[in-house]
Amino acid sequence: MAITCEDCSPYLSVTLLRGSGGQTPTSAQLRTAMRKVLKLAAAAPNSRVSSRDFKMPAAPKGLPDGLDVSWFHYEERRSPSWCPGANLEDRTHQAVYIFRKADLVAICFSDPAARNTAVRAIRSAEAAPLNRLKPLSAAETEAAFVESGLRTLWLGGAHRRTPIKADSKVLSGLELESALDPLEDQSFYYSSVRSTSSNKDLAPAGQAAIVGASPRQARIWLGPTRSWGEFATCVEKILDHAADKTGGKLPQRPPIPILARPVDGLDGVKDPYDMAVIVPELNLAEIAAGDEEALALQQFCDAARFKVAESTQPPGFEAEVFWDDEKLGRLGYTFDVRESGSVALTSEILEKIGDAEHQQAVLDLCCRPDYLSIYFDTGHTYARGQFYRTNFRDFPFPGWDWVNMSEEGIVVQREKPLDDKRFAVEDVGRAEDLSLFGFVARHWPNIKDRGPATGWLVCDDGSMESADFIHFDDSQEPPQLTLIHVKGSHSDRANRGVSVADYEVVVGQAVKNLRHVDRGLLLEKLKANSTGTLKDAVWLNGERQANREGVLAALGQAGSNMERHVVVLQPRVRRSVHDKIREKISAGAGTSDVRRMQQLDTLLLGARADCSSIGASFTAIGEDDTLPA
Repeated sequence: MAITCEDCSPYLSVTLLRGSGGQTPTSAQLRTAMRKVLKLAAAAPNSRVSSRDFKMPAAPKGLPDGLDVSWFHYEERRSPSWCPGANLEDRTHQAVYIFRKADLVAICFSDPAARNTAVRAIRSAEAAPLNRLKPLSAAETEAAFVESGLRTLWLGGAHRRTPIKADSKVLSGLELESALDPLEDQSFYYSSVRSTSSNKDLAPAGQAAIVGASPRQARIWLGPTRSWGEFATCVEKILDHAADKTGGKLPQRPPIPILARPVDGLDGVKDPYDMAVIVPELNLAEIAAGDEEALALQQFCDAARFKVAESTQPPGFEAEVFWDDEKLGRLGYTFDVRESGSVALTSEILEKIGDAEHQQAVLDLCCRPDYLSIYFDTGHTYARGQFYRTNFRDFPFPGWDWVNMSEEGIVVQREKPLDDKRFAVEDVGRAEDLSLFGFVARHWPNIKDRGPATGWLVCDDGSMESADFIHFDDSQEPPQLTLIHVKGSHSDRANRGVSVADYEVVVGQAVKNLRHVDRGLLLEKLKANSTGTLKDAVWLNGERQANREGVLAALGQAGSNMERHVVVLQPRVRRSVHDKIREKISAGAGTSDVRRMQQLDTLLLGARADCSSIGASFTAIGEDDTLPA
């Protein structure tokens, strides 16, 4: 039976494109080109599609003047993902609808995987007619279709991957712009959004106009339609609305100012320190539609990890690629600014290591710009083919404490005493121990004046630690319980600047282990590790003890009424640098060191809020270099 457009009531989700040079292709030309693209994709060696049988029906009739429409549908046969080797075939029917009005084009695909294939072909096209089309820019799509009254937000993190903060999240509500947290959410960017449109013509009768938009994909969606007439009318209104809103100067104020914003160019971008493969949440949703790339992403993203080398030609860099603990190779990454101001990432496999079966697949994945997140110490993040910069709020962290460590000759890079690569726990606290651990063991809590240690101090360093040190003083009223997390600076230079990367791991550990400020949980944890290599890493008033029995008894006798504190000791930040940057912030400067400090403020304020929520204080200790050594 022949199908006509009048039989169709498509889900309204369109990709918006603009013709260039006054040569916008007709819908019939694009129909032929789309058919060719999808036919070639089905014949690719890695495709599970065995065939696509295309039907090219007549163009719709009775269209408004200026609206040019073509469409086609096809039967697709593919092997099922659950049994690819058997003689089984799934048959599905898909359709593509192409609308053109003036220089704007809207294409609707019933199959999201086919849409991705077609859009990639358009972006990379060198021959007519596809090279005469460009997707609407993210700025144009946002200006036209993202307004207030946010109903749903798909957020991705511009922050480094950490156990204590989501990589991505989806929010829903009535007016999300009022629900966003200025501190917590400022390190997220949005990839897609549903907002309330001021154009009532885009809404079904009697309903609010809720429009979905993915600006970087130039995609707009409204949802199901009830008839071909409703679908065609809505698509035409979308084209009219886009033409009206993108014809002049675009608004400069972002529609969601709290979130991280995309930036063009490479000004101020340097010092990459980490990267990850992050699965776009929309790709995972398309696995059921047979998207082989989404299947590969799901398999590889969490196992692939990187070791970023120090950059010699910033912002370009090299990175070693690992599959869990297995090194697979070395990649090079370079950035280039296009004429439009956008940035292109180029990847190159510099070296292959080993012969693992999955080596090439993982390395190829790590060369895909849309799937990489790269983190820079300047506060920039490269994610999904775009640079973002968090608009860090000027909320200074008030919990700094400063200690002069140079007078005792402490090596700020040395976290703990080592015997080759072994933690020499027996040396902690000795006079010759110039590590940060030794400094804590000799002086805590009197480290500011380097006085003798008082109270109970337990070292619990290790992979399952509650903290590097636990200090308990039951001579105070109420008793004082402090979890101390120590991390060495990556630089001991006298002119070292602020580095957020130096704090991310140790602050993350502090937040992750907050449960141990509960006396019962802490007691249970210290008992479980009381016979290991750290069993005698216990001090009472500076005197080393044979075991943990005394401190366990003291904790066991204490009641629940105690003051709880969490401390991070990381000497990377020097007081003189901190104070100079604060002066710059007060003067309104926007330099890279100011952005680093604001980024660090955000990290520390987040930890402080987490500690406050369970009744604990939070302090960060840096090096006081303003006093005469």
